[in-house]
Amino acid sequence: MLTEGQLKDIERLQMIVEQADRIELKLNWYFLRSRMTDNNDFFYYEGDQLLGYAALYYVGGAYEMCAMVHPDHRRKGIFTKLFQEILDELKTRQSKKLYINAPPESDHAKKTLKKLGATYAYSDYQMRWKKQELPEEETDIKLRLSTKDDYEKIIELDEKGFNLTHEEAEMLVNVLLKDAGHRTFMIEKSGKTVGKIRLKAEGIETYIFGFTVAPEYRRQGIGKSALIEVVKQEAESGHVIFVEVGTEDERGLHLYEAIGFETFQTQNYYEYQCV
Repeated sequence: MLTEGQLKDIERLQMIVEQADRIELKLNWYFLRSRMTDNNDFFYYEGDQLLGYAALYYVGGAYEMCAMVHPDHRRKGIFTKLFQEILDELKTRQSKKLYINAPPESDHAKKTLKKLGATYAYSDYQMRWKKQELPEEETDIKLRLSTKDDYEKIIELDEKGFNLTHEEAEMLVNVLLKDAGHRTFMIEKSGKTVGKIRLKAEGIETYIFGFTVAPEYRRQGIGKSALIEVVKQEAESGHVIFVEVGTEDERGLHLYEAIGFETFQTQNYYEYQCV
């Protein structure tokens, strides 16, 4: 895990970059604070000052990357050095597909990504739940915490829900099993497991991800009922609830909006072809 000193250095650099560029970076703090490092974090220091930082996150079949360089120390090859370290690391891994995230308002990021040859791939809406009265969920839809007996079922649901190979889905599950702050809930309809939803807590914030219902059970209101139950559970604990939805996922967007989620930010993702 990252040390408290490293986390403070990352947070300090993020604040400097965001203030200088007038942007909001997506560093996935809900994973940074608790994940095992496993060569996923890359630092550039001069003395005791962190001037550059980059991170990898396995998202199932691909890696997501975020990076930042101190505004007073750009054009010194810091990003190039960090990026080469990431490419060297990816050569040792099974999955080599790489998506780099960047705020749409960042002109500096656009220029850097264009120079790299990275091409725009997709965007995500970042959404936050606005406190309000929730509709009633169906009584035959239940959530339960996953156990080790659900291992193969979770892999199967990720395969079908996110178009992953068995190996990619298994790798994702194993990565998340190392994360102490991560919870997976199985969705049951009339006692049968039909889906799952993942939650990651960071302080008073809860992040929803990995939400899927088996194809044969979709369009029956199961996902909506499960989502209502999760939001109700986390809201009662006093948590602020977040989710990311692809801008092309109209059904998903409408589902979250119907429950009370509102978009507050967009992130762009660029694909880099690793050789």
